[in-house]
Amino acid sequence: MKIGRVEALHLRLPEVREVADGTQDVLIVRVHADDGRIGLGEVVSCSYVGRAVIEAPRSAPFRHGLAAIVTGMNVDAIDDIAVAVEQGTAWYGPGGIARHVYSGLDMALWDLRGQAAGVPVRRLLCADAVDSVPAYASVLWPERPELVGPSAQAFVDAGYRFVKYGWAPMGPDLNLDVELVAAARQALGEDVGLMVDAGRAWTVTEAMKRAERFAAYKPFWLEEPLHPYDNAGYAELSASSPVPIAGGEAVTLLGEYDELLATGLHFVQPDLGRVGGITYAQRLAATALRLGCRPVPHAFGTGILLAASAQWTAAAPEPLTEFTRAPSPLARELAHHTMEFRDGQLHLDDTPGLGVTLDEAVVARYRVN
Repeated sequence: MKIGRVEALHLRLPEVREVADGTQDVLIVRVHADDGRIGLGEVVSCSYVGRAVIEAPRSAPFRHGLAAIVTGMNVDAIDDIAVAVEQGTAWYGPGGIARHVYSGLDMALWDLRGQAAGVPVRRLLCADAVDSVPAYASVLWPERPELVGPSAQAFVDAGYRFVKYGWAPMGPDLNLDVELVAAARQALGEDVGLMVDAGRAWTVTEAMKRAERFAAYKPFWLEEPLHPYDNAGYAELSASSPVPIAGGEAVTLLGEYDELLATGLHFVQPDLGRVGGITYAQRLAATALRLGCRPVPHAFGTGILLAASAQWTAAAPEPLTEFTRAPSPLARELAHHTMEFRDGQLHLDDTPGLGVTLDEAVVARYRVN
């Protein structure tokens, strides 16, 4: 089975608010195999730039578009495709947008491999992969602490056993930050895990102040309290914080992850739409596990990223995945998947590949031509 055509689908809501919700503007990779099968992947980056990287024609050496590089290659040639992409994009890669776009391609190719083999992707990764994975609800903080309670209660009622709140208004005011966390814990109760995403808001000193105050509310982790590449800060914080520290969603290259993992980070959060898809996430996870760091995918995107992340973590020793509950129709309606959420877990069936399809009406409504 060969790659017949690579298609970039850029979808964008009519109004995009300047908040930390990437599901308002998304880039989907659709790979058409020469036998008629279709694989789907998702790029987590700047969609306009990513689309150009996919569609750009061949140029001078080392600066080709992704579709031009891989069309005609064998779908199963995992290593050959990775090398071809790295060489073909070397003038503007290998990290950043080149790796982000490759991530969506890789995801779609794993979808095709699973379809061809007649098994879900997790079975290609691990014969003993589980059939259900815990999934935490992931949303932005409400504007005020008094609004957190109704939101959290709704998640408890829906059966979530973990809930993550993140980004603004958290950040500038220590007392407000503590009020937000306290409100979430009170509404969730003691038996539901609470993740806190700081949105890269603080210095090490400020982060430590929060960690010490948050500790009374027993967060499962404190996510991205620092700039993504502040490795010295992460080393200091990971060694001293009373709350476990998580991070890594913005990082792309494995060498960068090696530096981050050397800090003693407790949870590493590769985004399969940025790190190099399932292929490179597998390599990262092997390193993380050797160092005693638990890999948990960052997956604030559409149902495609959710499906890929769930399949990937189902093959891990301690499965857990993010389940965005953003209100965007691109998060809620674009992708139809075969997973079922109940009792705090995503239950996976045996549909070959990623088990996900696109709603063509949603594609037509939001596609950027």
